[in-house]
Amino acid sequence: MISVSRSDVSDADIARALLIMTTQNIGLIAYLNACIYETKRIFFVGNFLRHNKISCRTLAYAIDFWSKGQMKAHFCRHEGYLGALGAFLSNTSSSSPMAES
Repeated sequence: MISVSRSDVSDADIARALLIMTTQNIGLIAYLNACIYETKRIFFVGNFLRHNKISCRTLAYAIDFWSKGQMKAHFCRHEGYLGALGAFLSNTSSSSPMAES
């Protein structure tokens, strides 16, 4: 095991490592859900991915790795709008006043 002192690691290194770790976990959860629902294409939306090339590359790599190349990650161009639309639609149910009109 390599021993590294805290003074040798910058705050940016820690932030990047946490971002990659979190994104890999999101990728694994997305892959497992795709297995449950038997789909080969996984779409990611939301402002978290807007101009976030590190996360997009990590998600694409994670999906490719865990699926052994059988699944593909897709990223939408208007991710913020689609994320907001998804949140709106999930909040609308048949019992809401908006659904009755």
